[in-house]
Amino acid sequence: MKKYKHKLNMLEPGIKMLKAIGISAVLSIIFYIANKTLLCYLFGGLAALIGIILWILLIIEGHQDKVLNEQAIQERKKKGEL
Repeated sequence: MKKYKHKLNMLEPGIKMLKAIGISAVLSIIFYIANKTLLCYLFGGLAALIGIILWILLIIEGHQDKVLNEQAIQERKKKGEL
């Protein structure tokens, strides 16, 4: 059985990251309207980068959940609960 040193729980950090993505996207749009292209690209890129990081962390958390659920099912079978 695989034991994880750290179990990801992305609910609270994910909400904070989504807020940061939203704020960065809004700032990017504001700077686009104001013809500040460098700042527009900077904040748009920041929003994209945070989104990619969040996506990767959610994939990792999903894999951990799958493995832990399979381990729990195997333990229940050994104990005769299933």
